Amino acid sequence: MDHLDRRALISTIALACLTGCTRSAKAATIDGRTFAGDGSGEGLRAQSGLTIKNSRFLNLGNGAIRVNVATDGLIVEQVEGRDLYRFLENTASDRSKPASLTNFRLRQITGEDIHRAMTRIRYGSRDGVIEDVIARASAETERYCTGFVLDDEAQSIIYRRCEAHGFAERDRSSGDYWNGDGFSDERGNKAIQYLSCTATGSTDGGFDLKSTDVLLSDCTAKDNKRNFRLWGSGKAENCRSEEPRSRGGSGRSAHFSFHGGSAKYVIERPVVRAAGDNDSPVFLFDNDEPANVEIRNADIDAPGAPLILAENSMPNIKWVPPREDQFIRTMD
Repeated sequence: MDHLDRRALISTIALACLTGCTRSAKAATIDGRTFAGDGSGEGLRAQSGLTIKNSRFLNLGNGAIRVNVATDGLIVEQVEGRDLYRFLENTASDRSKPASLTNFRLRQITGEDIHRAMTRIRYGSRDGVIEDVIARASAETERYCTGFVLDDEAQSIIYRRCEAHGFAERDRSSGDYWNGDGFSDERGNKAIQYLSCTATGSTDGGFDLKSTDVLLSDCTAKDNKRNFRLWGSGKAENCRSEEPRSRGGSGRSAHFSFHGGSAKYVIERPVVRAAGDNDSPVFLFDNDEPANVEIRNADIDAPGAPLILAENSMPNIKWVPPREDQFIRTMD
């Protein structure tokens, strides 16, 4: 693949803007290109109907690919990125015109040495699939680094077999709360699905989810401070939590932690594993109002940890079947 100098890069961006285009026009394709920079600036700007494939993005700033206007039908597949601030950045050029991303597909993408985030998707973005995307953080991450970010009113987005590794803040004082998540979504988001996804090595949540009507299925979180950090409402089924660990800052580690107001979750067939010297609570509750949680058919082996720790309001927990009929091995 060709190494583009800056003049060629600008020409490629212009070409994408001129030929990529509306749904009625023939869709444009960028295939087999290399976009390289000096650590600042964008790679290219997305347009409706554009396909980007078999390409590389190297040493770029806030958006190897930037969605700056409302964009429909973007496809990015079989792409590599390295040494990037963000791979896909969703920020409008005109604040009065939200740059929603709709009916999009991001597939078979690997990002190495990511400083802030692999993807940030926001506004009213919807109906997207992100699958087989792997994000590995830089050794020099920015504050609030996160592998995959949803914000604003983004909804109906599916993550499938995505991975986030090592999104950890560094050089914070011991009294600060250390951020850094694998996957995050916010209170305005809804109907988000995380299917067979993995998060490891975060200084905060592996999955830090504030959205409503969320589904986690067959997900794994390991070696994050709080493997599953849940705020809103939804269901986690067949999810596995292993060896949570705090790397510093305030707040204790946990397998599943619940926060905010009255979180409402069904935890179906959770698998929890931790060594005898790991005292991270299996279920940690730090809610302003009682959380409502139904725990079904648990498989928990964490002999050095408390099963339940409530730091604020006591939760309402329903065990199905009764707790004594589930496989639970903890210190209490």
